[in-house]
Amino acid sequence: MVLPCRAVMKFGGTSVLGPRGTDRVASVLADSPAGVVAVVSAMAGTTDVLLQGVEAAAAGRPGLEDAAAATRRAHLAAARHLLTGRELEGFVAHLEQVTANYRARGAQLAGSPREANRHLEAAASAGELLSAHLVAAVLRQRGVAAIPVDSAQLLLTDGHPMAATPLISETRERVRGRLLPLLQGGTLPVVTGFRAGTAGGEVTTLGRGGSDHSATLLAQALPAAEVWIWTDVDGILTADPRLVPQARLLPEVSYAEALELSYFGAKVLHRSAVLPAAASGIPIRIKNTMRPEGQGTLIEGRSPGLGRVRAVTQVEKAGLLTLTASPGDGLNRLAGEVFGRFADARITTLLVTQSSAEDTICVAVPAVEVPTARRVLRQTSYLGNLDVQDQVSVVVMVGEAMRGTAGIAGKMFGALGKEGINVIAISQGSSELAVAAVVQRQEVGDAVRALHQVFELGSPGPGGPPQVLR
Repeated sequence: MVLPCRAVMKFGGTSVLGPRGTDRVASVLADSPAGVVAVVSAMAGTTDVLLQGVEAAAAGRPGLEDAAAATRRAHLAAARHLLTGRELEGFVAHLEQVTANYRARGAQLAGSPREANRHLEAAASAGELLSAHLVAAVLRQRGVAAIPVDSAQLLLTDGHPMAATPLISETRERVRGRLLPLLQGGTLPVVTGFRAGTAGGEVTTLGRGGSDHSATLLAQALPAAEVWIWTDVDGILTADPRLVPQARLLPEVSYAEALELSYFGAKVLHRSAVLPAAASGIPIRIKNTMRPEGQGTLIEGRSPGLGRVRAVTQVEKAGLLTLTASPGDGLNRLAGEVFGRFADARITTLLVTQSSAEDTICVAVPAVEVPTARRVLRQTSYLGNLDVQDQVSVVVMVGEAMRGTAGIAGKMFGALGKEGINVIAISQGSSELAVAAVVQRQEVGDAVRALHQVFELGSPGPGGPPQVLR
């Protein structure tokens, strides 16, 4: 049986930025075979502008009208450059409707505190509606049958503010009912990323990185043969090129490696997006919209690393919390309460170590979440002492095939020691998929470069180019 969906192709905010970016995206889609679903983000910077406007309105400050005007101006300029006739008229009418709704949502924020999240999410995701309608209009003008689709009508969630959890079975039913008939009829759906909805019809969002997540959720539901993530980089690299100019492209990585790299700071793909694809065995390809001829990175199956460290990544801005249990309470009670509260507050735990003899645990979290973690910890019953180091970084070596390879941790310590870098804390799971170390923030660049060099990550390794979509 031939799958009706060959691929879900997601285009990020930089890919659809301005008339040149939108035209490039339309070219990629127009040149693709039948059976493709497109997912588009808002133009780069649009969501931030929209959020700033509604947050200002909620606080009683000016800014809403400026945000609406800036959004309208950018999209009108792109539309006038790309569209003519009825397609231009239709898009301008949609643009006026979306910006009017945005102003109305913003105005309601200050007067409806109980419904603030509902208005905020609908307003913040307005940019995706504009991108979907603009890309679809450009495609139609090129002679491609295309239609914009609001993912708030497809992706059902639990409604949690700004980071909703998808309801998989309900989503599958809606996605198949709406998208499969379009694909079978030869129409290319252009779906909004980031946006989702509740059974009651309220708009929710999937959080930052939500457009990637939208794409893999749609692929899982259809199902699709592949997911293509189009972005502004060539793929997943062996290190951050800002820190390591010698970083090279990894042609293939496993799902597990992609999960670790995304969790620990690699910004090419959001962690939440990998999970649906991995669960369904759907390959993910990372491609550069600016260089579509590039081979990109293929994510699937097991690692081709053959015992190698595959990449080094980092969370540059982190905090290290050292927690000691109050006398007589014990580490288990403290840990149980702390991680339960962290889960409720959706605090990201980057690294955990413990010293049972001292009833002490160390937890690394992103620096932006340190104030929330402090507040949560003040509510715990079993905490005796708390020490916070808020100027640290987490450096992580990733490689699924490191397991059973002797000497990797020792080689890591030797490389860091040679550079005079002190390791404050270290964590390595039994899977040996990742080895993480906490260092002083000012030393993170030296640490990443030292590890990249000692493990020879700049040298070509196994793995060939991904196959093209046929």
